[in-house]
This record gives sequence, structure tokens and C-alpha cells, in this order.
Amino acid sequence: MITAIILAAGFSRRFKEEKLLIKLNNKPLISYVVETVVNIGFEEIILVYRNKNVKRIIENHDIKYAYNEMSSKGMSSSLRCGLKESSNTDGYMFINGDQPFLTISTIKTLIKNFHERNESIIVPRYNGKRGNPVMFSSKWKEELMNVTGDIGGRNIIKNNPNDVYYVDIAKNICGMDIDTWEDYLTIKELMDNE
Repeated sequence: MITAIILAAGFSRRFKEEKLLIKLNNKPLISYVVETVVNIGFEEIILVYRNKNVKRIIENHDIKYAYNEMSSKGMSSSLRCGLKESSNTDGYMFINGDQPFLTISTIKTLIKNFHERNESIIVPRYNGKRGNPVMFSSKWKEELMNVTGDIGGRNIIKNNPNDVYYVDIAKNICGMDIDTWEDYLTIKELMDNE
């Protein structure tokens, strides 16, 4: 079993407002990721949130919710919050809530590689650049529980190169996320042109 942990507890500091609630084609940003993840068929999905309005938007989905009361401590607190809520599992896929172009195909490709490879960390690459979502086998749970700050599992990846398998994703748009208003406008324009 793979547990999907959707990270939706950030403060959108560069965006200046709650970006997961902004609308793209009349749909809140967080809805794109949640609907994609739900349609994969994960046995366990956990949404880690800070803003109750983010949870309220997607409450109609059959997923677990984990309120991150320590979200001011950075992304590491969201990892811990999701891991604490998870059941016994083979691995974790950490998915950012701000990737509206993330596809079912990309997620399934990462899962397939996770099952086929001996490597215990799966990282997508978009146009040669490391991206998200990232997968960790359950053997990394303790180390993930001990990360600090706002960098997630990046140091685990950096310090364990022999355990990492990179998957090149041809469709670079899947890796796009929204951190700034410029990112939002770029993604909105791409959606408008589809």
C-alpha cells in the first residue's frame, strides 16, 4: 500500500494570500490536486492542512484530514503531521497542493517505478530539474519524522544518492507549481489556451 500525503498547510508567503483557495477556471487550486489523487485509487490519502477553508472546499472526498497546528515550523511539520496520521504502509508519496497540472499518468509512472526498483526514494525530473511529488519507502519514516525547517526530505535525498531513482517526466507542465502571482498568471494562461 502507498499512502498519498497532500501537503496543503503552507503560508503562501510569496503569494501574499491563501493560494490554494484561488480559482483557476472557476475551481479552487487545491481541488485540482485532490481530484487527481482521489482518481488514482490510493488506499489511503491524507490532506495536511492549516486553513480550515482549504479543508471545507474538499470535505466531500473520502480522505483523511490532518490539521497541522505547527505549520509555522515549516514543511517538516507537515511531513510529520501526515506521517503520524498514516497507517502501516509500504511507502509515502508527498504531493504539493499547488500543482494543478499534475496528472494521473505521472503519478502512476512514479508508483510503477517505486514498485519496480530497489531504490527506496523516487524523484521525478522535469526537463532535468528535480521536482514533485516525491516517494519514500517506509524505511525512511523515522528520518522523515526528524527533518526540520522548510526543506522537506531534500537532505535525505541529497545524503542518500544510492537509494534515489530519478524518473524523467516528458510532460514538463506536470511539474509546474504556483508560488507567486507570476506563476499563477502563467498557469492561468496555459489553462486558457488548452
